[in-house]
Amino acid sequence: MSDYQKAFIDGDMVLYRAAFSSEDEVNWDGDLWSLTSDLAMAKVDVEYQLYDIQKRLKVEDFVVCFSDRSTFRHQLFPEYKANRKGKRKPLAMGELKRWMWLTFNCLLTRNLEADDIIGIQCTANPNYIAVSGDKDFATLPCAWHNHLKNTTVVTSVEEADFALLCQTLSGDATDGFEGVKGIGMKRAERFLKERGATWQTVVDIYREHDLLEFDALLTGRLARILRYTDYQDGQVKLWNPRPLNIKQLKLDL
Repeated sequence: MSDYQKAFIDGDMVLYRAAFSSEDEVNWDGDLWSLTSDLAMAKVDVEYQLYDIQKRLKVEDFVVCFSDRSTFRHQLFPEYKANRKGKRKPLAMGELKRWMWLTFNCLLTRNLEADDIIGIQCTANPNYIAVSGDKDFATLPCAWHNHLKNTTVVTSVEEADFALLCQTLSGDATDGFEGVKGIGMKRAERFLKERGATWQTVVDIYREHDLLEFDALLTGRLARILRYTDYQDGQVKLWNPRPLNIKQLKLDL
């Protein structure tokens, strides 16, 4: 019997891993090479990943979540994930994704990433569990299964908020946005433990490096995976770590 009613799975990660693993380099004698993709093999890989997760967690139902092409983070910061432009995607990704949509229970929400869909669902219902190999899921106060490491944790609100403050200080090079130069996650953790795990500490450190509170707030909003309190009536309610002297910002999506 599972502790959870339903699993919400990061479909972007499952898709990419399966499509990439199905590729093979072929040498046609001498200097002629080509790259091939076996779609049948990719489908088997997707099925293995999803049903292995279902078996591990003993859940009856799961939802595969995908990111929209453009998200509210691109509206906040046009250079979001711009460092990925020009990088080759696996050959079979498009066709494999279409097959996944026809085969499994999938979900995509306009202007949201898969992470946000998962975060909204799993912070709203303690009977749901998030599934992803992305370390950023430590910023969500919910149950989280890392299927790449086969670990499951239940993160408290306090732990999730601490992880978010660390992420705000360190930024996320993978997603193309910086925090404070020279501060990684380990150093961020040390600063917050020594000086207090508060928003004011984050702002003070930003200012010490000639950065503004606005810079810290933008980084925090980019780093924060949405929780159910951040998304209401089809609107993203942008995170405010403390009352500001401006009207609460909302994005109509």
